[in-house]
Amino acid sequence: MHRSPFSRRLALFVPALCLASAAAAATVPAIRSDKLSTPVLLDGKTDDWTAIPRVYDAKSGAEFAFQNDARNLYILVVMKKPEPVQSIEATGMIVLGRPGGKHKPAKGALFLNREISADGYIVWRESQGAVLTDADKAEIRKLPRHPISLAFAVDAKGSSYGPLRKQTDVFPPDSSTGPQESQPAFEFRIPLASPDLVPGGIGGVPGAPIRISFEWGGTDRSNLSTEAGRESPNSRSGYMSGTGRTWGQEYLDSFDSLSRPRLGDTKKFSFAVDVTLADAK
Repeated sequence: MHRSPFSRRLALFVPALCLASAAAAATVPAIRSDKLSTPVLLDGKTDDWTAIPRVYDAKSGAEFAFQNDARNLYILVVMKKPEPVQSIEATGMIVLGRPGGKHKPAKGALFLNREISADGYIVWRESQGAVLTDADKAEIRKLPRHPISLAFAVDAKGSSYGPLRKQTDVFPPDSSTGPQESQPAFEFRIPLASPDLVPGGIGGVPGAPIRISFEWGGTDRSNLSTEAGRESPNSRSGYMSGTGRTWGQEYLDSFDSLSRPRLGDTKKFSFAVDVTLADAK
């Protein structure tokens, strides 16, 4: 499995999730995923989600919708309150899948969306194997900022790998963020393939149920001086010593320090839903 020079020195850590215990204490809603009829364009818009049923999370005020085909699960998240959006901007969003019952391991992906400088974007493209001519670079520099989407394979225990790139005939997880208006939308594509075969996959089977869990936010400036905040990237703290940023954010900072989110407290949100995947036949 390929690791870029950046990912070799970046051991992204994701804090352990407590969604299993939270789900046990509350009723988990259920919804059916619609069978994908036309390809979903990951553009952060809701045009591809007309008439698709949504499930509502009262705590975050977010709506969630699902579509799938034989290869991928597509998720729409529409935020109706500003605070959860600020939390996503700070930490990204973790999406985990738990197929085959509550005792199965949950695995999935952490998604980070940022804008970085034109020069940082060039570095990123070249680190992913792109061969850019001087003319290509000049075209990129016509815009001062460029959006970048990163995905990292994670599990509920905090292990991680990434940033992910295409290794097989299955594309890795991907995401997009819509315009930051009153109700911004986030779109995610996650492979249904086993995470043992495709990092970031959730191991879902079309026609079968799977529990999908979401977690985002939770940075706290007061934690920066704690012993946990000085632990290694394979620990359970999730933050680098003295920075308050996740290891994924540190990866982005290696390209462009202006891509870092605002420091400060962000509220932690979590939500779980039992999704019956559409039969793709």
